[in-house]
Amino acid sequence: MGHDIKTFKEAVALVLRACREASAFFLSIEFWLMMLVAGATVGGFWLAIMGDARSLLAFGCVIAYVVTRSVLHVKRILAWPFA
Repeated sequence: MGHDIKTFKEAVALVLRACREASAFFLSIEFWLMMLVAGATVGGFWLAIMGDARSLLAFGCVIAYVVTRSVLHVKRILAWPFA
C-alpha cells in the first residue's frame, strides 16, 4: 500500500479517492450480474436445504451464466474485467 497516513482527514480523503476510482466497476452491469449469480447460488442452496424443487431453477441459472460467460471469453467477445 505504502500510504503514510497520519490524520483522520488524510484517511477519509484516501477512502473517498478509492471509492471514486472503484465507482465505475460498482456501477457496471458486470458487477450486478455477479451479485445476481451470488444471490441465486445462496438462494438455490437454501431452497435445496428446504427441499424445494425451485432450487434446480436457481442452479440452472447460475450454471447457464457461468457457461455462457466462459464461452464468450473463449471466443473473445468479452474481455476479462481485471486484465
